[in-house]
Amino acid sequence: MASRWIRFNLAMNELQKTLFCFLIVVMSLFPGGPATVHRLQDGSRKKDSDWWSLTARPDAGHEVVIQKRELPAANFKILGLTLDDEIFDKAEEKLGKAGAVQRGDASTGRSQICCSSAGKQGKIYLIFEKGEVNDAFYLFTGGPDWDSSDGCTSTSLLTNDLSTSSGLHLGQNSAQVKAVLGKPSFASTNKLIYYAMVEKKTSAADFENLKKRNLGLAEDELHRNYEFYALGVYVEVRFVKDRLVYLAISKTESY
Repeated sequence: MASRWIRFNLAMNELQKTLFCFLIVVMSLFPGGPATVHRLQDGSRKKDSDWWSLTARPDAGHEVVIQKRELPAANFKILGLTLDDEIFDKAEEKLGKAGAVQRGDASTGRSQICCSSAGKQGKIYLIFEKGEVNDAFYLFTGGPDWDSSDGCTSTSLLTNDLSTSSGLHLGQNSAQVKAVLGKPSFASTNKLIYYAMVEKKTSAADFENLKKRNLGLAEDELHRNYEFYALGVYVEVRFVKDRLVYLAISKTESY
């Protein structure tokens, strides 16, 4: 038990260093320029242009309360898509082909596929991201352009009514967000942060898959290493005039 909690704490410390505390405050919004619809190409992109990415920014010393609780799974679902290792394939099946853009390296390395609403004004963006240890999605409107922002795949599925399965959506006020997510780890006039960690038991199906991939391990060692895993979740919500304009949800599962 002690060794398992040591691994859990180490995993969570690494998560805190690599994922969180996004410090750029977007105080003014403006519509993006005309969108050119085309498929993004794989390749290196300017490292720091994706201002909305949590994975791009390691911990900057901003401390928040770490909650020992599990957020409902409905918070990780949007457009019927569940945030997991297969999110890219599922997103492309639903939204159309959007070649992944690669940015950064090592702990801040990340792959992203971007979709945007149709039309030129008041664009809405939905971006799925895979990092070294995390999966994330971002739903936002306005803010500065970034490298390749004009190459997001356009879809009519992105509207102001789009929400997570739990009911989070653009335009909500802070009280409405708290009604969905509960008490935040951090709160200010224009931002809410939820940072939660919990240890979970590996499902029987997942344990069998891990067993097949680790044939050299004895049964007791398999249970010691894989019977439990650490689940870390970070949610950041930003507001302008108490209206939600940016939602980021990131999670990691580590043994």
